[in-house]
Parts: sequence; structure tokens; C-alpha cells
Amino acid sequence: MSAPSRAAAAPGAAVRAWTVPLAWGAGLVSIGMGAAAITGDVSSGAARGAGVVLAVAGLLWLAWGAAALTTGRLLLSRTAAASTLVTVIGVAALVVLTGGRASILAAAVAVVLLLTTAVMIIADGRRPVAPASAIRLVPLLLAAGLVAVVTTPALGAVQDAALVRPDGTVMTVDPHAGH
Repeated sequence: MSAPSRAAAAPGAAVRAWTVPLAWGAGLVSIGMGAAAITGDVSSGAARGAGVVLAVAGLLWLAWGAAALTTGRLLLSRTAAASTLVTVIGVAALVVLTGGRASILAAAVAVVLLLTTAVMIIADGRRPVAPASAIRLVPLLLAAGLVAVVTTPALGAVQDAALVRPDGTVMTVDPHAGH
């Protein structure tokens, strides 16, 4: 078996192929929730602060996933696994601080993706240290497709929650306003 074939056949490559899209999905939902809290008309200062923290955490998850994909291994595994819990706490804090105006669906999706990411990172870290290997393309595409199917409705729910007025009515956005 040639060196590239052995690298592609490494069992850790499949785990890493699933972990990166999970982290990206969690990052995108975190950024969406954070942005909604920051720009919300009725958001308190504490909710806006939590939104900034959550948006930054989401950006860090995107960067971490890109670094993992580039290097072929999960970098800073212990720090990344611990960061999932910090981000979960941030999501919970945002739901509490917005007084129920944050999307519960988006929060649930973010938490599930984050906890699954943590489990995958820990599982990869328990394997004997092996040289970095190429991430498998087929599992990566399957994982990206699954994460897209889960995160797209969650991001839509973030927008829906952000457009709800204090009286419970939904603000309509006219795409032709100002034309």
C-alpha cells in the first residue's frame, strides 16, 4: 500500500472528517445567535455582551475547523473539547439573558453540535498518536451535507426569533423598501 493510501485509510481520518463540519455548523449557529443578540432592538447590555462572546466563539470554531482540515489533525484537542462546554454555557446564557427571545431551536442545534464535536474530539484524542493523515473526502462531504441540513433551519429560526416584536407580532421586512 502506498503512503497516501495508508494515510487515507487511517481510522482517525474518518473521525476528523466528521468533526470539522460539526465544529463549523456549531460555529455558524453561534455566530447567528450572537449577531441576533447584538443587533436586537430589545437586547439588554448583558445579552449584547453574551452575543459578542458567542459570535467570537463561533468565529474561533470556524478557524479551528479550517486549521484542522489544513493540517489533517485536530489541533489543541483538550482546549477545543473544553471550549465546547464554554460555548454551550454561552448559548444557555444568551437564551436566559434575552428573556426567551433567542431561538430555542437554534440553541438546541448548537448544543447538540457542540457536544457531538466534544465527543468526537475526545474519541480522536484517545487514539494512539499517529502521524497526521489526509482527511477522507467522502465522509467529509457526508458530514457537511448532514450539518447543512441541520444548521440551515436553525439559522432561519435565529432570524425568526430576532424579528419578533415585544408584543409577539412578527416584523415584516419589505425587500423592495427604498427602491
